[in-house]
Amino acid sequence: LTVRYLTKRFIGDYNSETEMLYSHSTCIDGKHLTLHILDTLGQTAADDISPNQVLWADCAIIVFAITMASSIQIARTLVERVHTMSTNRSIPVALVANKSDMIERKTVSDTEISRLCAEYNLLFFGTSASEGRTSMNQVFVTLAQQVRHIVKKKEGLTRFMHNPAVAAKLQIQQSFRNLAQRAWRTRTSTLQ
Repeated sequence: LTVRYLTKRFIGDYNSETEMLYSHSTCIDGKHLTLHILDTLGQTAADDISPNQVLWADCAIIVFAITMASSIQIARTLVERVHTMSTNRSIPVALVANKSDMIERKTVSDTEISRLCAEYNLLFFGTSASEGRTSMNQVFVTLAQQVRHIVKKKEGLTRFMHNPAVAAKLQIQQSFRNLAQRAWRTRTSTLQ
């Protein structure tokens, strides 16, 4: 799917057993961005995702085939692993159902997909690497927008926290908390 997004064409004999890092310049919401995309090996178990991959990522795309019932279980395991490894920060995760052009061979239920998305607050997309260039583009655009929103929010919070008036107010509040804790400790020690 990554190659489909980058080249805008389907390559049937693409080797998905090699991890590749791509850089792609694009324009999203009028802003020029460079996306760094790590196209990982076809993971089949949670241990296949390294902590470094999750720490490196600002978002994740987890793909499963609607024609293979076991692939949704693998996707669930990978989603759980990503969420476990990114506990101190929340990264947007997209669950992508591939092979949507093969609906007659679908073996994964919509209920199972919906349950997984609701449980982990996942973005969901249905696509076909062989047919759907537009839907694959939408996956990357939506995730890039989500990441930009998170970055803007963090930058705003950082500017807010570095405002001298806010810093002084926070320092005063902390002083009051320390004073209250000291008074509480003194009171409890005299009661004993």
